[in-house]
Amino acid sequence: MTSSYNVQHAPVGAFASFTLGSFNRRGGFASQVGRPGESNLYIGYREGDGDFLCLPYFESQRGPDVPFGVTLSNDTRMRRVFGDQDIRRELGWASDTIRAGRLTLAIYSPFGPIPDPRTAPPSEVAERSCPALIARLELDNTGSDKPLTGLFALDAPSLRDLETESDGRLVGVAHGRRWGFACRPEPGLRAFQAFTPEHAFDGSADRLFRLGKTGGLVIEVPAGQKREVWIALGFHDAGAVTTGVEARYAYTRYFRRLEDVLSSALDRREALVREAAQRDAELAQSALSPAQKWLLAQATHGYFGSTEWLDTALDDASPPAPLWVVNEGEYEMMNTFDLAIDHLFFELRYAPWAVRNILDLYVDRYSYRDQVKRPGAGGELLPGGVSFTHDMGVSNHFSPAGDSSYERPNFDAICFSFMTHEQLTNWICCAGVYVARTGDEGFLERHRGLFAELLASLLHRDAPEPGARTGVMALDSSRCGTGAEITTYDSLDHSLGRARGNLYLAGKTWASYVVLAHLLERCGDAPLAAEAKAAGRKAARAIVSAFHEPSGYIPALLDRSSTSAIIPAIEGLLYPHVMGLLDEAEHGELVRVLRRHLHAILKPGLCLFPEGGWKLSSSSDNSWASKIALCQHIARAILKADLPDPERHEEAHVRWQIEGSGYWAYSDQMQRGVPVGSRYYPRGVTAILWLDEPAAGAGPKAGAQS
Repeated sequence: MTSSYNVQHAPVGAFASFTLGSFNRRGGFASQVGRPGESNLYIGYREGDGDFLCLPYFESQRGPDVPFGVTLSNDTRMRRVFGDQDIRRELGWASDTIRAGRLTLAIYSPFGPIPDPRTAPPSEVAERSCPALIARLELDNTGSDKPLTGLFALDAPSLRDLETESDGRLVGVAHGRRWGFACRPEPGLRAFQAFTPEHAFDGSADRLFRLGKTGGLVIEVPAGQKREVWIALGFHDAGAVTTGVEARYAYTRYFRRLEDVLSSALDRREALVREAAQRDAELAQSALSPAQKWLLAQATHGYFGSTEWLDTALDDASPPAPLWVVNEGEYEMMNTFDLAIDHLFFELRYAPWAVRNILDLYVDRYSYRDQVKRPGAGGELLPGGVSFTHDMGVSNHFSPAGDSSYERPNFDAICFSFMTHEQLTNWICCAGVYVARTGDEGFLERHRGLFAELLASLLHRDAPEPGARTGVMALDSSRCGTGAEITTYDSLDHSLGRARGNLYLAGKTWASYVVLAHLLERCGDAPLAAEAKAAGRKAARAIVSAFHEPSGYIPALLDRSSTSAIIPAIEGLLYPHVMGLLDEAEHGELVRVLRRHLHAILKPGLCLFPEGGWKLSSSSDNSWASKIALCQHIARAILKADLPDPERHEEAHVRWQIEGSGYWAYSDQMQRGVPVGSRYYPRGVTAILWLDEPAAGAGPKAGAQS
């Protein structure tokens, strides 16, 4: 398979990436945007006076960008490009290594447990939050009698050299104050700035022509020698970066300038490479298949590229006030709740405080109380209850309290309406798993009064009269106006998009009742716990009784207005399972029926694409890669399903990401293997669940850093 695919190389919590790998496309540094960078990258070497041989990470140019209307020839005749057959690439969990000819480029994106800024030593927080990566460029000139000149460069506006501002401690270039790359000074290494990369080799005495928009590093390697240089790639955005809720990046408490970031990364090079190697080894030694390892690695790179580790304390005299945000890839929506529940297991493994932080902010700022609508022309409004918004804002602007950037009333379409019931189940399930995994009694005590409200809200969205309740959501929020509620599968057809009577949402509603019963019991409220258990039994009966024997599965809408087959019917099983609440005596029938359901639909013509990829709905060609990963875990770990040809499935999903989404790195929403949305996306880290399967585990268990 081709090695032409982008990877986001991203520090933790900086909403920034250095992206490269897609042939004949731009990439490089991008900060505060949900897309790859827009620089041509020139990485390669020249042997003696020969041609410049480089990696194919740039677009062809008509000519150099020269001011004053001057025409300057761009002699690219000396530029030759490595072909796909020349490039060998290995993607690790925290690294990306590219080899071609005499060149090896390794980029390290280390990650590990993220300390809680409120309790961890400042030195630990500073190290973990430093917004930088480290790269190793090796040039092997052994066996040659000619000198070799290596190049690591890009084009961008507003370039400057770093040597001047660092008193000679750094050699490199930067884009203003926001990003740059540098080495420590050493013989045979210099920075240059010019109109074109070819001018780095033209013998000009002035290597820093500051009008030039191409800049980088030139590395001299004598004949018969091998040389490696270590390059720090860093970012820096100072001051408040958000509105609505003002916050700055946590790292600005410890690093005043870009130069400080780059210096810190170079000083800590060995520790950064060591941690990246540890992550790589954990994934390599797991029992996952090669395709699964690649998918988890690519997804993890994408996740960190969307993260923001913020601090609402804008002055250093105040103690840290952390705020964790995960942006929704290309859409840049903030802490989208139907993504947060899928990031849950990755964050519980590495940053449990971030889960608590998001849940608390949803309660404090992004909860609301509504009414529900009785079906029919009259549209009578009835008591509703508490729920939560779809997201917290977009593009670093926090929405007003109780509002999202996405949801709008009166929409007669699947997209852009309210996800009130789904977000209610998301908060419950996230909170239950968080408490079970961390034992955070403070969180439990702080929200114990909310649990009764959550139960009432679930019940009211079923039916106002207790005797009429089935355990399944049937009433839309009044916030929808003339529209209707939807689910996270908002770009699908009604088999998964419509909320009322939806099998997928019925499963999460059942899970929410099971989780709430447990939380209420822990809070000592036995009567409400019993009511939640009874409602959960009704939900389970509604699902089981809808099984359609002739087709062998449960229809997507329980009223049979859509008889599509859907894989996410099984999704709700996950949350009680990981909390240890999936009791065989009480829930065994539901598990058995859902196992039959999955076995019946996981076949070509229903929920498998011809090439083997999973198809979440039999009536739609849209499929979410992250949700496939989650459902695969449920199928193996809970349902003990005998999955047909699993390697073929995973290889198809890898092709989706490489051949379909080569430019956009990890993408989530795929239409027949081509991304139609949800690109440059963080959600794929649901695949971390694969490591919890027997013999596959690696790294710290969820909740280890609470």
